[in-house]
Amino acid sequence: MIRHGQASFGHDNYDNLSPLGIQQAQILGEHFTRIGLNFDAVYSGAMQRQEATAQEVLACYQASGLDVPGLVQVSDLNEYDFSTIISAQIPQMIKEDPSIELHLKKMLTDKESFRRVFEGAMLRWISGNHNTPDTLSWKDFTEQITLALKAIIARHGRGSTIAVFTSGGPICAAIKWVLGLSDERAIRLNWQIVNTSYSRIMYNDERVTLAGFNSISHLELQNGQSLITYR
Repeated sequence: MIRHGQASFGHDNYDNLSPLGIQQAQILGEHFTRIGLNFDAVYSGAMQRQEATAQEVLACYQASGLDVPGLVQVSDLNEYDFSTIISAQIPQMIKEDPSIELHLKKMLTDKESFRRVFEGAMLRWISGNHNTPDTLSWKDFTEQITLALKAIIARHGRGSTIAVFTSGGPICAAIKWVLGLSDERAIRLNWQIVNTSYSRIMYNDERVTLAGFNSISHLELQNGQSLITYR
């Protein structure tokens, strides 16, 4: 499971890859081809940043003259809509803590303000105690991701190597399923997932197992801390 490259945080359309996000995806594609990693199937969510990351990686295979499966889009692998979630949670958060309103105005330019608003809204959301009719619940989101992955596993069976290009939320939902994590532990993992990092899930007919989490060796080998981003 591969997280998309850096998106356009703070711009009108967050869903576009930034120039750095494109570079990260190209570095990942070059890394995968260099280590001889071949895929039997390739999936992505239907979001632009997820698909674009997949296409950049697949282009590296094609440029090397390697066969690669066609990309299959599955909308159930999409990220949750964090802006809708925050909007739904904010009114009550401000009632409970009026300082949140000030942080809300600065959240795109100030890291601490972003943390206060984003983390607070996410923790309220996953609790299930503040659901709203127009917002996908955390429970439904995690079940959606689990069912999508189970369907992919059933479709291809054991012995297949499958790439899933998605976002941090689906990856942490998958790890929650595999390891049986609590909701809070799972969502906090999401905040540590680096752009274009990859996590490996091994499966057979009896079980699924986490075999690796948040690998960024392809970025580290470039000797550039500036390549490591989280949004």
